Amino acid sequence: MWTDIESNIRTILDTIDFLDPVSVRVIVNRNAGRNDTEDLRLYSLGRTNNAFEAIDSRFYGIMRTQKVLQIPSIKQSTLLSSLLFTEGSAIFFPLNSHFGYCGFIWACFRADTFTEKISDSFIGCCEWVEMVMQRWLESEFSIQYQANQYVDLLERLNIPALILVNPDRLLISNPSFEGMKDKEAFLTVLRQEAENKEEMGKHFSDFDFILKKIDFPNEQSGRIYIFPHVGGDVREIRFGENEIQYYHLLVQKALGTLALFESSGELSNLQKNYIDKTESPLNRLEALFGFGSKHYQRTENAAMSFEVVSVTDIAREVIYDMAAVARNKRIEIELDTESGTKGRTAGNAVGDPWLLTLAVFDLLDNAIHFTPMDGKPISVRIAYNENDWSLSVEDSGTGISPLDLERMQALNYAEAAGSGLQGIALVKYVAKIHKGRLDIESRLGKGSIFTLTVPYFS
Repeated sequence: MWTDIESNIRTILDTIDFLDPVSVRVIVNRNAGRNDTEDLRLYSLGRTNNAFEAIDSRFYGIMRTQKVLQIPSIKQSTLLSSLLFTEGSAIFFPLNSHFGYCGFIWACFRADTFTEKISDSFIGCCEWVEMVMQRWLESEFSIQYQANQYVDLLERLNIPALILVNPDRLLISNPSFEGMKDKEAFLTVLRQEAENKEEMGKHFSDFDFILKKIDFPNEQSGRIYIFPHVGGDVREIRFGENEIQYYHLLVQKALGTLALFESSGELSNLQKNYIDKTESPLNRLEALFGFGSKHYQRTENAAMSFEVVSVTDIAREVIYDMAAVARNKRIEIELDTESGTKGRTAGNAVGDPWLLTLAVFDLLDNAIHFTPMDGKPISVRIAYNENDWSLSVEDSGTGISPLDLERMQALNYAEAAGSGLQGIALVKYVAKIHKGRLDIESRLGKGSIFTLTVPYFS
């Protein structure tokens, strides 16, 4: 598959050659969207030297936060002044995908040939490379998606499982495996076995598991380690009470608007305005029903319902839905986003939109409940970091005692599953499903901060 990608990039470089550039550099991260390590590949056309290579490294970091960076004259850039020619211009273009930043392209043109038409044509070629990389990452993401489906199926049976995808060593596990007391010991042997298979293979005999081979698209293969069934009852996870509460809130908004419409008399512009106001929460309700339906029609609580979502949009929608409840206590909700600070301009991530919506709802509902009348505004902050995103909800409520905080942090989602998860137990469950975590900070009489942190690829 990567051979095809390289062939496409070479074809695009051949096309760019018609623009008569001095030099073109394509830097792509082959591991983008899959793990923390970078596998940078360089493809070039035209002139190259040590100065070019230094610029490759420097601008790889800079372009994480730039859309297009154009330098009209190389003389104006100290960094570019070492390219051994000065009468020229440079243009830089980042390569992004739904799954994050994956590299950039930059080119130098002679000043007498660099026109707006050349610039537009070059950007068109850059978008072509971006599309090629997008297809590659989507194909690679499908491997992770299928692996998640497999381990989630075993999670429903309460069977710990770990998948190792070769040759990239992409590890996928389910919550039951994460809860095993021998997990770290097994992972240690697995890492050592990768370095010296002949000597370390015998150490696997210390663990009780079934090993199976599993095939993925593009002729990639993996190994799945299936461990014995975990003792105890398998409890059903249900969200009925949360659904009813959330649906009820939105339906009340719609009914209230309709009541105003019915009392307004003849159809007028004001009545039309009421109709428009009615459509908004009803459309929102329809979207939520869709998220919930997709979640339950697929394997319940599995990553089969994961899709690319906008974390910022989810937060804004829930804040808008909860604003009326907050106003009843004369409390404001403030949203602060750091979208784009690390190259995540759209704030896109991968997850279950239904579960993430419920998690944000429960965090806000909790904050409103414990914030006193006329209290300070509730602060919602979203940060897009290098490898994960985080959403923090801070209130000025009564706070949590150290003993209750310790109990809350130790709460296992399975312990509260009997009649459906609620509140913070549900948020911790959502964090677990998305391979993230929930951090809690609190001081009695001062308030609390709940921070949900989730990797971009769960």
